[in-house]
Amino acid sequence: MKKEVNLGVILSEPCVDTYVRYLAAFKVVESDYGLFDKLARPRDIEDFASTVYSSIRVQERVLKRLQEGLEKGLYEVLGEIKDVSKAFRIGKECVSKIIELAKDNPRFIGSIIASLALAYEGVKSKG
Repeated sequence: MKKEVNLGVILSEPCVDTYVRYLAAFKVVESDYGLFDKLARPRDIEDFASTVYSSIRVQERVLKRLQEGLEKGLYEVLGEIKDVSKAFRIGKECVSKIIELAKDNPRFIGSIIASLALAYEGVKSKG
């Protein structure tokens, strides 16, 4: 039986916000919407963790392409971002926190995170 998850806790968690920002950059740079489908529909916590891994595995490439795209004028970021890595990087503490939050109801947490990342307008392609 799934435990009830407090949506307010999810939405106020800084690590969720960090991951949402990173996934928004991932969306613009990689254009891999299949990852968002997998994140929103995990079978269990192991499937959720595997999807998180898949997104983080390419983090260096995503951040490098985002930085290059910003310099070339291909992308725009809301606000003044001086350090793309600092603004969009997801670290091990946040990965652990997100998996901990998702352990009781990974489908709900994954759906919320995927929806927020897809709706995030702080990173856009100019093309």
